[in-house]
Amino acid sequence: MLALTAAAYAGVIPPPPSAAQQAPAQQPPVAPAPAPQDQNRPVHSPGNADWAPDLATARSRAAAEHKLVFYELDRKGCGDCRRMDGLLYPAFDFEALLIGMVPVKIDLDSEDGKVLGQRYTIQEAPSILITEAGGRLAFLMQGFKNTPDFYSHVHRDLDAYRKFAVAVDAQDVPKLPAKEAFKSGSDLFARFDFEGARARLKRAATAPDASPALKSSALQGLAAAELQLGRTADARRSIDQAIASAPNAEEKQRAELLRAQIPLAENKPDEALALYRQFAKDHPDSKYLDRVKGFIEKLEAGGSAK
Repeated sequence: MLALTAAAYAGVIPPPPSAAQQAPAQQPPVAPAPAPQDQNRPVHSPGNADWAPDLATARSRAAAEHKLVFYELDRKGCGDCRRMDGLLYPAFDFEALLIGMVPVKIDLDSEDGKVLGQRYTIQEAPSILITEAGGRLAFLMQGFKNTPDFYSHVHRDLDAYRKFAVAVDAQDVPKLPAKEAFKSGSDLFARFDFEGARARLKRAATAPDASPALKSSALQGLAAAELQLGRTADARRSIDQAIASAPNAEEKQRAELLRAQIPLAENKPDEALALYRQFAKDHPDSKYLDRVKGFIEKLEAGGSAK
């Protein structure tokens, strides 16, 4: 199946790059000098925090206590996971970081770990993920280099996220100008908040001041958000509007490619194959043609178009 993820949707709404999400160069681990508060301080758990036993409990507690969720993702036999724990856990800085969070440790190969890995495109252990209780991304770092690198990234990204959250949560969505609605919807999509993105992209597509190009992009984004939410009927309607109102050939082709992904999400490969074949026939000079031909070959062979 050709799953539509935030990464696949980058052609419509590119997520902003984060240094914390890039693979760091390998350097010798550097442990910070222990702070004075660390001396003879009783440690009852990692970070002296109350770790949740599982994913559901962590999210439930975070929602009830208005906290973020701190996920430590590891897997069996992961040497870097043990090294990270040894460097982070004893430090007072780690205890301070977990204030306002519900921490939980998840095996990346468990069912909960696979759910998180698929949603946030996490493949590497160890990884640190911080989200709102509802899933909106605040911080993600795959791999671990050293503690100064971790703390510099996590504090910078959390500061930026908190400013973003205050601004976006204060928005009166039905009154937003088209450009602001589209920007906010794009940012929320990149942070995996598909419900929040949907409301703003819908506003961007219908706002009186929306240009034809912005309306087309907003409708494509709206369809992608609806598809992520499992609202395939809504996604079909949105993408059909995007195709019908596309202001140029480029926008129409991108919308048609997104339309072909919807039946794949519904496990209707024959419909997807027909749409890809039609695309190749209608747009023989498209810059997307090689990719489309690859999808056609895989679907004709009975494979998955990934």
